[in-house]
Amino acid sequence: LPRDVHLDGELWVGYDCFSKLLSIFKNTRNLQNDPQKVSSLWQDVKFCVFDAPMHPGHYPERHSFASDSISGCGPNICMIPIERCLGLNHLQTMLHDVTKKKGEGIMLYHPESTYTSGRTSNLLKVKAYGEEDVQFLQCNPKSYTFFCEQLNGARCIVKCSGWDYTN
Repeated sequence: LPRDVHLDGELWVGYDCFSKLLSIFKNTRNLQNDPQKVSSLWQDVKFCVFDAPMHPGHYPERHSFASDSISGCGPNICMIPIERCLGLNHLQTMLHDVTKKKGEGIMLYHPESTYTSGRTSNLLKVKAYGEEDVQFLQCNPKSYTFFCEQLNGARCIVKCSGWDYTN
C-alpha cells in the first residue's frame, strides 16, 4: 500500500464469501509461525478501495486520488469503480444485478460531498431488503447471538448467521 495515504475500503474474496474471509482471519492467527501458508491463505483476498478520507476534495476527486495512489500496487488492491446513477430504473437494475450475485447492496455518494465519517445524507447504502441499526447490549452465552436494543427501545436477539464458527 502507498505510504502516507489513507484509504477507505474493504477486504473482499468474492460474492457470498464472507464466511471464507472470516476463515482466512481465523486460520491466519493459527498459522502465524508459517508465513508461506499465511501468504497462500491471503492470495485471493483483495483490498477494494472506494475513498481517500484525508483528501480534501469532493468524492470524484478523492476517488481519482485514491485510484492514482494505488496504481502499480499489485493485483490484491483495486478501486471500486464509480458509476453515475441515471435514475430510479438504473438504480433498481444495478441493485438487482448486485443482489443476484449475492452482493449486499450499492453505496450512493453525493458527488459534491467532502468526506464525513459514519452514516450521513451524503452517503447512502441501498439494499434490496430492510435493515435497522441496533445497540449491542451483551453476548448470549448460550449461543452465537447477541442481545440488542432497537432505536425504538424494543429488545431483540441478533444472530450473525453469516459467520463461520467451524473453520
